[in-house]
Order: sequence, then structure tokens, then C-alpha cells
Amino acid sequence: MDITSFAEAVRTEIVKKLGTEYQVTVERKNKNNKVIYTGLHISKKGMKAEPLVYLDDYFEQYQKGNITLSETVEYVARASRGKSSAVDMTNFLEYEKIKDSIVYRLINTEMNREFLEDLPHLEFLDLSVVFRCLVTEEGRSQAFIWIHNVHMKLWDVTIEELYQTAAENTQRLEKPEIMEIEEVLNHVMKEEGSGLYDHDRFMEKQSDRNDYAECTEKCSAALTVYVLSNRERLEGAACMLYPDLFRKLSDVMDSSYYIIPSSIHELLLIPSADFTDREEIKAVIREVNDNQVRPEERLSYSLYGYDKKNGRIEILC
Repeated sequence: MDITSFAEAVRTEIVKKLGTEYQVTVERKNKNNKVIYTGLHISKKGMKAEPLVYLDDYFEQYQKGNITLSETVEYVARASRGKSSAVDMTNFLEYEKIKDSIVYRLINTEMNREFLEDLPHLEFLDLSVVFRCLVTEEGRSQAFIWIHNVHMKLWDVTIEELYQTAAENTQRLEKPEIMEIEEVLNHVMKEEGSGLYDHDRFMEKQSDRNDYAECTEKCSAALTVYVLSNRERLEGAACMLYPDLFRKLSDVMDSSYYIIPSSIHELLLIPSADFTDREEIKAVIREVNDNQVRPEERLSYSLYGYDKKNGRIEILC
């Protein structure tokens, strides 16, 4: 069974479960880095929001024998009910009604050239700052709407205004958090052992653990490695845009430091005084991206650095 057949089978069962008043269609969407995801678009007359529930992770686990088709249907039905009344989409027509929910994200520019043609964005190193409107948020699960060029015209706002709004909201809603990597690993392992049944969270936690562990082993256990993200550890690479954060971190470390783009969710920081071989770190970044990070979660193959003297982030190699 391929993903198309799987999606159609889930769609058929969802219609039986939710009732014929619901309209369920299979859709394919560009998520990030040219990765195409397959999902179910679920709608009903009078619904204020129409969820799109992605099926790719479920299909992967189904192929491995970890979940059944009926379990997948239960997960999808629960997800659709949880998001069905999250937002009144008519509010999206007016900037004043939704501006407090606009946040920014970082994606790789080269990997998303075609995608960026339809998105308002600003360049930052080899990355692009893009914008979303959050409509629901439950732990590590978010529902959002990409902000496109047509929305800018509809709202009659400039890219500068959009960035300023997003900067204020993102820092307010997604507080930064930095920990030594061993503390993060212990925290993730403890959560995995607590009997959580939420399949989506388990898969994401498992991914986090693999990324962290691989980077730590490759960079050597003798190093002090810090993990920077937000408190939800969800798309926390956007912390690179927080004003003054990196200056304050360099003051605490009393050092310039390397910035490793572990994924779109987190960054690894290593004081530069502790490690001088940039090419070795660059090789680690490539190996981890290619073998440990999901394609849609890759941020960059570059090694960044914060220069304490000049007070700025730059690409080192």
C-alpha cells in the first residue's frame, strides 16, 4: 500500500465515523524544503475552521507495524475535533483581528526558492524570515496559516510592519530556553518513560533525542554544548532573531561561540574557545542533516558563529 491508497482508506473510514455531513478530501501540500505532505481536509457546513490533518507520519508507523488503520482513524478524528472550532476564518480578513497571532519562522532560502515566491519574507544570512498566523496550539502541536503575498495586499501592511508585529508576538508567545545538552536529553528520556500514549508527541520526542544524541557524540563529550530553543522546543531556531539574546549569552559564556543549526526546532551552541576545528563541526552538520533530521525539518548546512567583539551572527563556513 502506498501513501495515496493509505490516505484514501483513512478518508473512507473517517467519513463513516464522522458522518456524511462532513466532506473529506485528500490533499497534497508543500510543507518545507520542497517536501510534499499528504493530508485529509475535513470540512462541514458552518465550521469556522477546516483542519488539514497530515497522514505521512501515520503511514510510516503503519508500514512499520506500529499502528493499525483503525488507530490512525481514531487519531485523525480526534485531531479534527480538536481543531474544528479553533478560529473564525472571517477574522483573517482583518489585520487588527489576527495580528496578535502572527509569528515569524526561519526556513532555508535555497531549499525553498519556489515556495518563497508567494510568501512575504526577509533574508537573514542563508535563511529567510517567513510569517505565520497561529490558530491553535496544543503542546508541540500547532495549527497555522502561512501568510502569503495576497494577505499583505488585503491588509495593506508593509513587510516592515509585519516583521515588527511578528517579532513582538514571537518573543511574547515563545520564550527562549537554553540548557546544557545532557539536561535536555535527560528531560526527553524522562518524558518518554512516563507512559505517554500520544503517538505524534512520541515520534517528535524520538526525533529530538536522536538529533541531540548524534550531535553530542560527534562534537565530543568533553565539550560544553548548549541547546537553544523555545520552551515548547517547536521551531525554536527562530530564537536567532531575538534582539540582544545572543549578546547576553556571549556575556554569560564570556566567549564568542559556534551556532550549529541542529534543525528548525533548535540550535546547538559551543563556546569557540572550547573547539577550534570548524571543518569538523561542518562535517557533523552535514552528516546529521543527511542521516538524522527529517528533510522538512532541516534548517541549514552552514556553520554559524556569534562574534562577541562585533556583536553579530555570521556564516563561518
